Amino acid sequence: MNPAEARGLNSPRMAPKKDKKKQNEPVQPELVTAYKAREPLPPIEPPDVSEVDAQWKALRDQYVQPLPAWNSELVDTTEWRPNETEDAFASNQFSVFAMPRSFAALVAGWRRAGASALAKGELLPEEPEPQAQPIPDLKEEPPEPVPDPKAKAKPKADTKAKAKAKNQPEEPPEKPTTMQQYANCTYEGEARVVSQSEFRSRELLLDLDDAAPQLSQAIASQFAAVAEHRLLLPGGCFLWELIHPQDEEGMPLYNPHGKYIVKLFVQGKWRQVLIDDVVPVGYAMHGNNTYASLLPCSQDINIIWPQLLAKALIQAFQDDLNMPVLPCITALTGWVPYQLPLSWSALQGLKAVRTFCTLQTSSQVDFEARQRAELMPSIPQAEAQAGPRKSIAVPMQAPTFPPGQEQNLKLGNQPQEALLEFLVCETEEEPRQVRLKADAFVPQHGTPRKQVRDADSEEEDGSADAGNTDGQPVQVDEEVDDSDRDDLDEDDDGQNTHSGEGEGAEKRTDQGGSQSGEGPEMEQDEEPEMSDMPWVAPWPNQNPHPLLMKSSIQEFQAQLQGGNWVSFEELETTSATFCSYIPPGEHVLTATLDTCWDGERAQAYMPPKTCLLRICLVLQELEQGASRNRLEAGDSKPKPGPPWLQTVFSYEPLGQNGRLSETPPPSSPCSCVLQAVNSWRPSPGQQVLEPPDCINLTVGDGAQPSSVSFSALMPPGEHWYLVSDDAAELAGSVLSVSVEGLLLNGGKSSVDFVEPAKALSKYQMALLPVGPLQYPIHTGYCVWAKSEILVSEAYADSLQTLQLLCHLTDVTLWPYIQLSCLRVSELESKADEPAENRCANWSVSTVLKSPLLRVMSLPLADEEAIGPAKYVLMLEANLPPEVLPKTGGEISIQIFGPPGTATEPEDPLEGGEKEGEAGLDDEVPLQLQMLTVDRVMRWQGDCSENDKGLVLCERITVPPDGDVTSTLRISVERLPQAFLRATLVAQMPPTDDMRAPNPDGTPLEPLVPGAPINPRDYGGRRNWLSRCKKVAETSGLEIVSFSHVLLRQASTYLLYVHLDQFRGPASLDGGAWVLESFGSGSLEVGSDAMEQDLEELVRKSWESSQQEGEAKPRSEIAAETREAWTSTKSGAGASGEAEDTVGKAEEDQVIASVLERTREVAHPNDSIAKFLCGHADTPAVLTQEDPYTVAPDRPEWKPAEDTDGVVSEEVCAEDTEAVAVKALGTEGERHARELEIELSNARWQAAKERLDAAKERNASQIQELRQWRDERTAVPGGVQGSNFASARSELRGALHSRMEKCAVLKILCFDEKRMDPEPLRAALSEADVAGARNYDPDLMDNSMRKLRVLDGAVAFQETMVTAEAKIEAAAAASSAVQAMDEGSEGFAEAKDAASTAAEEAAAAANALGDSLAEFKASIKDAQAFDIPVPADLLNEERMEKATALLEQHAAAAAAVSADTETA
Repeated sequence: MNPAEARGLNSPRMAPKKDKKKQNEPVQPELVTAYKAREPLPPIEPPDVSEVDAQWKALRDQYVQPLPAWNSELVDTTEWRPNETEDAFASNQFSVFAMPRSFAALVAGWRRAGASALAKGELLPEEPEPQAQPIPDLKEEPPEPVPDPKAKAKPKADTKAKAKAKNQPEEPPEKPTTMQQYANCTYEGEARVVSQSEFRSRELLLDLDDAAPQLSQAIASQFAAVAEHRLLLPGGCFLWELIHPQDEEGMPLYNPHGKYIVKLFVQGKWRQVLIDDVVPVGYAMHGNNTYASLLPCSQDINIIWPQLLAKALIQAFQDDLNMPVLPCITALTGWVPYQLPLSWSALQGLKAVRTFCTLQTSSQVDFEARQRAELMPSIPQAEAQAGPRKSIAVPMQAPTFPPGQEQNLKLGNQPQEALLEFLVCETEEEPRQVRLKADAFVPQHGTPRKQVRDADSEEEDGSADAGNTDGQPVQVDEEVDDSDRDDLDEDDDGQNTHSGEGEGAEKRTDQGGSQSGEGPEMEQDEEPEMSDMPWVAPWPNQNPHPLLMKSSIQEFQAQLQGGNWVSFEELETTSATFCSYIPPGEHVLTATLDTCWDGERAQAYMPPKTCLLRICLVLQELEQGASRNRLEAGDSKPKPGPPWLQTVFSYEPLGQNGRLSETPPPSSPCSCVLQAVNSWRPSPGQQVLEPPDCINLTVGDGAQPSSVSFSALMPPGEHWYLVSDDAAELAGSVLSVSVEGLLLNGGKSSVDFVEPAKALSKYQMALLPVGPLQYPIHTGYCVWAKSEILVSEAYADSLQTLQLLCHLTDVTLWPYIQLSCLRVSELESKADEPAENRCANWSVSTVLKSPLLRVMSLPLADEEAIGPAKYVLMLEANLPPEVLPKTGGEISIQIFGPPGTATEPEDPLEGGEKEGEAGLDDEVPLQLQMLTVDRVMRWQGDCSENDKGLVLCERITVPPDGDVTSTLRISVERLPQAFLRATLVAQMPPTDDMRAPNPDGTPLEPLVPGAPINPRDYGGRRNWLSRCKKVAETSGLEIVSFSHVLLRQASTYLLYVHLDQFRGPASLDGGAWVLESFGSGSLEVGSDAMEQDLEELVRKSWESSQQEGEAKPRSEIAAETREAWTSTKSGAGASGEAEDTVGKAEEDQVIASVLERTREVAHPNDSIAKFLCGHADTPAVLTQEDPYTVAPDRPEWKPAEDTDGVVSEEVCAEDTEAVAVKALGTEGERHARELEIELSNARWQAAKERLDAAKERNASQIQELRQWRDERTAVPGGVQGSNFASARSELRGALHSRMEKCAVLKILCFDEKRMDPEPLRAALSEADVAGARNYDPDLMDNSMRKLRVLDGAVAFQETMVTAEAKIEAAAAASSAVQAMDEGSEGFAEAKDAASTAAEEAAAAANALGDSLAEFKASIKDAQAFDIPVPADLLNEERMEKATALLEQHAAAAAAVSADTETA
């Protein structure tokens, strides 16, 4: 049924113009309509979001601060304060809470690095534990003072000075450089960052200690791996060269103030780490109250670069200190780590072309060397044995050590094995083994010599000793002049051994002294420095090539002396991967996406827009030409396929800051997903190699570190990846990608992070931007934006989807935003159709409704659509009260289509910037136009009960100043779970045929658009309904909305909302409704009164008095019509009083007959029965021949009185037609329904009686409980005196026990494999005691039946065995008697025994027969109740055997009896 018929619809605001010439003519009284426009509600004040805007300030310390990027100029002008020694610098970026527990357990205190740090505790003050400090609060700028106009003018300052200051702004003073600050440095101590000899030779002199923590040993091993590449690393990238301040040559300078900046490659780029020189120390091995360094240290206790560098690494990775091995090699060198699964072929292949390959495995502790170190004489005794030292004055002052402090002390705790990173030096094929080296550390199962297969090859491999680590350390005399030069050429392993031998320690002391300027040997070494020739660094200025020539590899491997050989089989059991480091440079394509919240955090964090990773890998053309030449030359080798390129993805988000408290925050996983979106661009053809479809980088999940690196192989070609980063919504992250590009064309290959618009413009992909728009500040529902997308007719069929990239600055609002895609269809108007009918020529269908996502696809395929397609995108938000938007928040959407949809490739954004144009160009494939939604209006009303379930019926009038696009939303209050059905109807104006003509015949005046129409112009309700057309409908629970409606100017629409009583409550009592409009213009809304107005017109026409020359009143016309019909029905044609009397009598007779038939005949349908009985003499019966013809029921046949009720078969056969009519007529159906009704009534009456009885019983029991409670309360002590807890506990335990016992009994009863009756009998007894018979009587009966079967089986088996034995014994005794001669000796005894055996056999046979019968009966009874019986008990073989045995016994007994009778 048309919704308009359920409720009268409203008229459009049109009315006929008044003709001034007819003012003198009589005017019809104007109708006062009941319609009244509603006043809209006042606008809602936006909520106060000042607290929300300031919430970001509380999050400044919640996330870790990123390290600042490296800036050489800023570092050089840093304020070092080298002369300020009293108040030492303390870094606020490192916290002791970040140290691992195993490390913190060894910390005895914190001391400044250097010789004095290892002095006795009473001589050196302890430094406080490092504590990270929160970010300083922001300084609020004072507001600018507002000048007081009433204040007196102050005397003006010097205008010339102000003008000078204004024209020439004062420049800040230049900061002094590092060398300028150190020009007046007065420090004369012994401590140095690095000695000059170490700096110029790059020789690593570490003092290793197996008792150091795992973290320190791992860092020391990585120091050693980097030091092996001393001649390959460029200047400024070696270990101590990363420490600042530095002099002109790049040598680090010692800062007495304790402030240093270390350059590390972390978070995708070179960054600066600000540290102090306070390091942790532990208790030393010898002496009381002495300390040893917990961090790696140099053999010279005055050299502090290892401790500074280790502390910088720990501070940079303080969130990952629980990792066994930190990524220190990449941080120290900037080389890219590429991880591969450990295999012999991969290890050999990379080792042949790469110099830097490492492998992580456990170290091996030399406990013998440790014991020798513990048994060493005390240091003063060693000093006394060594004798006095010679000292020579040199330009650099030699350090003077306190007594007993000339060498590093070892830690007093037990040595421990650690997971270290060893450098792969060499591989051997037969047998497969690898030489690993990390200074003097020994890997597990490592030996200094190669492993050989037989004794013959051992002599040949004797020269393969791994670097003189087998024997005694070389003895060096201090008086040798050239010992310093010789020491640099000697093997480091013999010198750096951590065995603690006296001779080795003495030699290390000599080296430290010589490098610091002590000893006579420095005189000859200083001569070249004192000359005019400047020192030239022997290392290169740039990183090496990633793939070196074979000769270079062999030369480098020749320098790698020492190390230990480990079997490859052993390595496979301890390591799963190995790492190959790729040096950076022009041959490595690198891109970094840094979205971190800056360190100062003076502003709130703004999430970045979605980014696109574009990897374009183009191979060099030389390779193709070379392959072509090989083919032309007749090379038979197959052409190799395209190479795979090594690619490394690194991801490090800013995690939560746990440095400010001892309790770290719970770790939450954070992921960055790189999703391949190569389908967004046209495919260049069939691609042989496919790149990874998805790359997932996850950190912080469980034991995972806060950064992750992923190695992959990428094929040549162009690859697009969409970056979806979780950290971009928190505090940002650093994502870096590195591709080794040796085989690539550097000019055409690239790796970069770009905006999608830039990447799409290359392929002529139209980009339609929506926004950025500032969303409103509100709570509750609101429409944020609408945009209209027009797809040209040429692309409407081929365009299947549109891609959307969404961005929102406030990430907390994502769950509350919905995107709707609607298709708008406008019907073509006919040529002769009036213009006012266009108000109903549109329709809207929903294509998609989905929560707003960062990346979305819109399906646009519509097979039924013809011509250009128009779509509307709508953003709507429904914010709960606890979620408030921030001020100045923005939202933006980028919409793009398939390739080739842009008319101007150079500027793909131009098509989306034509929002304000009046018309749209049909030649453009995609066009976008923003729609206005800022006109928000609200109306409210109360619900009232009505028989139609109508919540509201409102008339919406559109002003004549233009069309209005809007979103209509209706919600109800105080009507929970109300299901609403809403309909929007367009009311078109009346046609000229409907309007009453003018009395004088003049033409009607045209209706004025926008003016109200008199309801008389419709000429009745039926005409009015014909001019109403439904344009939209929707439904919902408590809320319904029309997402997009097109309201034509000067038109009227009717909005109906009904309550669906079949899907929710049917009551409207106490409810209220709210109507909201979010559109482009204002609307007029009021309660519709058109139907009331039309009814009022009809009512007034009935009540109008008869006037001269006018028609009779409607009441008289109705009475005359009724009288004429009655007369015609009765056939009376006479006139006068006689005719009236006769007509009246006949009418009464007809009415009486009708009433009589109504009482006698019953029809299944009451309304049809009344009609048939009132207007027809024939009852309603369907005949057999024609089921659609109404025929009378045959009277029920009864036998004559003289037949005494006896009916012959012939008489019954003759009345078959009556039986058929009765069966197919309505009388039989009526009798059947009456019987059914009687049965139903009886059934429901019985149910009602049972229900009433139950109610009465429950009421009486409740009354008894109340009385019992009152009685218990009245006793002494009352309820408090009664202890119900124990009774309740006992009752609960009894119920629980009963349920458990019933469960056990049920299992035993229905388990068809159980044949032992004793468990079932015990369970049945226990269940009976627990009251299971009241709980589940069927279970108890079934269990007893099952027990009967099992007992019968046992009894049957026992009786069968007994009977078989007795019958056999009786047969044997009878045979024995028959074999004996009567009268012989023993015959009488044998006969008595045979008689006794026969009696026992007969009793056993009777028992067997009874048990067999009982067993069969029990089985039959159990099967009748579907109780499973074990299959073995159903075996017919035993039953047949028992039957045969009984028959055999009966035959034997009969034979004996016959013999007895014969005798």
